[in-house]
Amino acid sequence: MEFPENPAVNMDHLPLLQDVDVLPVDRAYRKMRLLAWGAVQTLILLAVLAPFVGQLVGWLDGVKMGLIWIPLLVQFALGGLWFAEEWLGFERRGYAVRERDITYQTGWLVRNTVTIPYSMIQHSELSQGPVSRWLGLNHIKLFTAGGSGNLRIAGLKEEKAQELRGVIDARAGKS
Repeated sequence: MEFPENPAVNMDHLPLLQDVDVLPVDRAYRKMRLLAWGAVQTLILLAVLAPFVGQLVGWLDGVKMGLIWIPLLVQFALGGLWFAEEWLGFERRGYAVRERDITYQTGWLVRNTVTIPYSMIQHSELSQGPVSRWLGLNHIKLFTAGGSGNLRIAGLKEEKAQELRGVIDARAGKS
């Protein structure tokens, strides 16, 4: 029995994904992400500070508050890391439309790069939440066969999102 040939690919001549020039998302998206960060940090801070306030008001008289500093320190450390990821990671956030696929990258501390071939895209969807609508931003979601490679590109101005969706749908053969 004869098997078909399956030669190895020379990896030296493949383009590197880090060499791809990405298009940035709109800068207003940073504002939206930092607003979300601030809202979550405020809620966590209120929850962590509740025992301090309770003791000041007299509701928690006689309760030892020695270990209550630990959650406050953890909250500041994790909140600081999250802020650094949002602020420093924003510069890396972007997408690249190529001939056969689309790539989206994010992150500073935790880096993420997703590439989806147009042939795998089943359909696309534009969405807006209340804050993104207020900032004039859209999110495009790309759904793939099987659902394991879905992609969401957030922080696009409406015109850019419509244009990108048209390009993707045309290349994916969905238009």
